[in-house]
Amino acid sequence: MTSIDDPSWRDNPRLNGWLAAGHDGFPAWAELVGGDWDFSTGSLPRLEQAIRDRYPDWDRAHRARDEAFLTVAAWYLGEVHVRNYGALWHCSPEPAPHGGGRVEPLLVLPREVLDEEEEAELAAAEELCEDDFPFCVPGDAVVGAADREKGGWLAESVESYAYWESAVERALALARTRPGQSPGSRIRPDAPGPLDPGRPGQDLAHWLAVRQDAFPLWARALGRETELDFTEGSLELLEEVLRGRVRAIGLDDRLDVLEAVEAHGLAVLPDALRLFDDPVFDCALWYLGETVCRARGARWLPLRANLDVTPATLPQLAVARIGHRIGPRLELTAAVHRCLRERSPGRRVHPRDAYRPLPESVSVVG
Repeated sequence: MTSIDDPSWRDNPRLNGWLAAGHDGFPAWAELVGGDWDFSTGSLPRLEQAIRDRYPDWDRAHRARDEAFLTVAAWYLGEVHVRNYGALWHCSPEPAPHGGGRVEPLLVLPREVLDEEEEAELAAAEELCEDDFPFCVPGDAVVGAADREKGGWLAESVESYAYWESAVERALALARTRPGQSPGSRIRPDAPGPLDPGRPGQDLAHWLAVRQDAFPLWARALGRETELDFTEGSLELLEEVLRGRVRAIGLDDRLDVLEAVEAHGLAVLPDALRLFDDPVFDCALWYLGETVCRARGARWLPLRANLDVTPATLPQLAVARIGHRIGPRLELTAAVHRCLRERSPGRRVHPRDAYRPLPESVSVVG
């Protein structure tokens, strides 16, 4: 099967037929549901309610996902992404060779709008399985909207564009110069561009407060309470702390871990995931993010859907000024990667493994 980056994913009979079915069925769908459907982000809560009015739970919606109502709903949701953020439709030209036999239409920003720095940042994040590039499978999203416990589910599908403000602006400009993939699809003249995701959710606020309270004890235990002062220069010391901890827990002697780092990316390893249960790494993650906030006027972004902060969701944490952000977990993971390599002299370093030092990561947010 070809890759999603292959041009055939943007123009093929499977995709074009699905888009035509959504477009052609939309007038009757809109008349059935009632109300004004203008492809604005403000219409997404009403779309979610229309789905819930028709399907009482996720199971019913899942069984009906190929029916005309949800097909048009998925097309409409996707067109909100297209017309407000410049996303493009993609779909495999061929069905999946295994499983349910489908690779459904999905939305993603065109990668050709990324500049060199953004492309490098995304490549590094993908290598560590921690990228947050905007991506939406509208069929899954509209089925998920039937779950009564997921209020605001469809509106959350556009939140990730806030992290890629510059790329969205370029995607919108590019989309205005070429025909839409779906008949009649055009960028809205008042396209809102990236959304400010809003204030942190309660779980994130609690996570931040607990680590702030623990920080004085953590710094005192390291004997560095006067040096860990949330300045950019103090991140050199934080790198030293990480190196010491790698040695202390014996990770530098695990060459099998290093081999897996090279083969799979550090973030997917059980040993690496447990690093962030370690109090040193856990507080270091908070300290790095907090330093970026205090030194550069950034702020912590809420987790999508206000998920709980857990080892599984730590990769999603980010600090940012709109359009410029870093993932503290990604930066610390890269720092540990460097420590492992430095403890294994003679090993060849691949160019893609030249991750930036922690002090340099602050400059990303401007």
